Amino acid sequence: MFTQDLDFKCTDLNTFPFPFRSGNYRYSNDLSKLENLNCIEITPEYKLQVEAKRRLLDEQPDVRFQALEGTDEFQWEILEMLVEMAIDRYPQHFSLEKNGQVWTFENHIFKDKDTFTFGDSSTLPYAPLDYIGRHFHNDFILMVHRDNNFYLEVGQVSYAALFSANWNAGMSFDEIHAPVPFVSRKGDQLVERIRRFLLSINPGEPWTRINWNLMADRWDVNYETMDVWEPQRNLITPENAGKLVRLRVEEQKFYRMPRSNAILFVLNTQFLPLEDLKLRQEWFDLTYNVLQDIPEAMAEYKGIAPFLPQSIEYLRCEAEKMKKEET
Repeated sequence: MFTQDLDFKCTDLNTFPFPFRSGNYRYSNDLSKLENLNCIEITPEYKLQVEAKRRLLDEQPDVRFQALEGTDEFQWEILEMLVEMAIDRYPQHFSLEKNGQVWTFENHIFKDKDTFTFGDSSTLPYAPLDYIGRHFHNDFILMVHRDNNFYLEVGQVSYAALFSANWNAGMSFDEIHAPVPFVSRKGDQLVERIRRFLLSINPGEPWTRINWNLMADRWDVNYETMDVWEPQRNLITPENAGKLVRLRVEEQKFYRMPRSNAILFVLNTQFLPLEDLKLRQEWFDLTYNVLQDIPEAMAEYKGIAPFLPQSIEYLRCEAEKMKKEET
């Protein structure tokens, strides 16, 4: 079993997508247009995080990757998009040579070189999305459009927050988000509002939003490993919360695929220990205020209720220390 004895916390705070704009947080439809259409990013933690992702996929292949029958064509469309984005943004790290339908793709960071026939999945070592996804630290979820809804038919998920490519495969957008016990700030059902919005997205006009959570000494919590991570939540104390509890921020990007009409979710997940919030006073203050104001139902839904009081107490003690130092 993968132990997750790793530390790929964010080391460049300028790239960390800090989620709070005020000291009060409630669920809202906070989607905005994606300014940089290219979702490929090479962070300082890229190599360590991709190595961990590949290990997870090898150790728990069915848990981490799922693709329903008949989705190969969809996956090839995604592979083509991601390859083109990679070589466009980082030509020093990725390259592609085409000889008709025979492609040779190189990842120079890992010194990987693969030749395959585009459209022929038998020429790849893995399913198309599983193959190309192993070159990037992101998680990828493809939801196919039919019956005025979206259904999860392909997923490669290594840094989940109460989610699983295996568990959620085949579910509709509404079914996946059914446990969300909230309405938007305007009083309407948030899940229904977002689903309607996704139906309106056009190819070439991707959108983005930020989601956040807290992790208790983990990089992911999926349903299949609950027996491992659930007890860990009870080991958090005000004394160790600074090191063990991480602010998990998920930058979600939504692409309407032009050929399949499906929605591709690209998830860039970054982590910051609570103790590192002190490096940015504004972040520390906002996080402290937000966590104190979290409704009980939201804490339960996010899975942070068992260690939220300890996290708040850690932040309170640190706030008092910083205040004394100022005087």
